Amino acid sequence: MRVALAVALVCCSVTSSAVARADTREASAALHVSLVPEQLGRGTTIEFGFVLAGADGRLPPPVTALSLLYPHGFGIVTSGLGLASCTTTALETFGPSGCPSRSLMGYGTATGAIEVDHEVIDEEALTAVFMAPFDNGELALLFFLDAYSPLLAERIFSGRIVPARAPFGGALTIAVPLIESFADGPDVALVRLRSTIGPLGITYYNHIHGKFVPYRPSGIVLPDRCPRGGFPFAARFTLADGGELTAHTTVPCPRLR
Repeated sequence: MRVALAVALVCCSVTSSAVARADTREASAALHVSLVPEQLGRGTTIEFGFVLAGADGRLPPPVTALSLLYPHGFGIVTSGLGLASCTTTALETFGPSGCPSRSLMGYGTATGAIEVDHEVIDEEALTAVFMAPFDNGELALLFFLDAYSPLLAERIFSGRIVPARAPFGGALTIAVPLIESFADGPDVALVRLRSTIGPLGITYYNHIHGKFVPYRPSGIVLPDRCPRGGFPFAARFTLADGGELTAHTTVPCPRLR
């Protein structure tokens, strides 16, 4: 099936051209964020997702960089996550299984799309986020993308956790290289992504007395107080046509227990 689809895509590229993409002025972005669990002063997982779209059903330009800005006081450094690091070489050679368990920071799904012969073709992928070795004193990350339908492909992106201006405390930034769909075909447009940063669904292992003992990291520690109006988040996207998009959302303050 995959081979047949690949042949069909190549034929389409020869006999027809892709529908024109929307530019940044005609594109939009929406961001959703939740905290699991929601309890002030305790560890949590950030679940975030975004959707990119163009006007009149067209695809947006491909993303070349994105940032998730999170609130001041979120304790990512003290989260107990990323106690080990993974390398690009390990991911390229062995995939996620080649990384230490304590380097996993989160996971999710992504959807890319191309328009060929007036038809939108989606590419589904799994994602994983790993801690990487420090880079010039900054927290570095590796993002592993495993596309599985309809075509098979693996990509590794680099990222960092950097400071951000108030009301934000930091930003998780990702450099996204352009991904060609097929020879002389359009670059893939990222249209949906959902991911976690935190211990939800993650198990770490300590090697103690010759045995691997499982445990769950404490998570991103929330501040003891919530700012008036809730916790602000934002996502910023740099697109291939040189434009930028920004989406904002606020997570309501957790109820006091």
